[in-house]
Amino acid sequence: MNDKLETELRSAIRSQAESVHPADRLGAIRARTQGASAPAGTSWWNRPWVLAAGAGLVAASVVTAAVVLADPSADRPPVANGAEREVTVYEIGGVVGKETWLFPEQVTTEDTGDAAVDAVRALLEHEPTGDRDTLWEDSCALGKGVQSVEVNDEAVVVEFEEAAGYTCGLLARGGPAARQQQLAWTVRTATGSRLPVEISADGRFPVQPKPTWADPAALSPIIIESPSDGGTVSSPVTISGTSDTFEANVVWEVESEDTSFTEAGTTMGGSYGERAPFEFTVDLELGTYTARAYAEDMETGGLFAEDRVTFTVE
Repeated sequence: MNDKLETELRSAIRSQAESVHPADRLGAIRARTQGASAPAGTSWWNRPWVLAAGAGLVAASVVTAAVVLADPSADRPPVANGAEREVTVYEIGGVVGKETWLFPEQVTTEDTGDAAVDAVRALLEHEPTGDRDTLWEDSCALGKGVQSVEVNDEAVVVEFEEAAGYTCGLLARGGPAARQQQLAWTVRTATGSRLPVEISADGRFPVQPKPTWADPAALSPIIIESPSDGGTVSSPVTISGTSDTFEANVVWEVESEDTSFTEAGTTMGGSYGERAPFEFTVDLELGTYTARAYAEDMETGGLFAEDRVTFTVE
């Protein structure tokens, strides 16, 4: 309780307490013991128990007003200017000419105090890195200026300042559905909610006719989760992730930056629509390496899906 509130509370209680005069009630007590009625001038509202209750009500009202007027965010530490946070966004990639899938990507963005809003904003601003194929045109947008991300009983509502009409259609592989899956998975990771995502702009829902569920089939069949791309590790190095491939097979390779070292092998993950973990461990000298995990297309013998990360051993 701050000093001003305490002073007001004490003043209110003192004021009401001073208005209570025991002598007013003393005459009534004497009259009752003598079989007489209470003095005519003693009204019910002037009785001390009423006045005492009134003092309590005044005090309670002061406290209630303080609770109502208090800013619930006042106890939260302010976000420092220039503060940043790591968020996960989902990047569209895949095997050129084949399927398009989503890959989680850790990016650094401004910390505004709302992790979900920060993640969606980072998704809108994110440009794919490395050699992954960009599968949409600039005009294929989700919306402009994310305002809020709110979880209700039925969906997670992402509110934009302005809606974006889809003109990408045939211009980009993946199209609107892929972009909506990007948003759905980014929001799911940020909020932890498994509810579908609705896109709103100015209180309306102009983008899709129904909410978008985060579809596991939209994820790449192979995703390396550790080490992170660009991370630093010590040897021996364990490369791990999740997969869903034919007969659970995952082929892997680790190559040094100067290509003087290469090691390869196979491991098992998930299959038949069920994602499961995979991992493999390699002893490495100091240096920079690229780990690649992939699966072959059983029909053509070509590449079906892959993921790769570059890391440094120190």
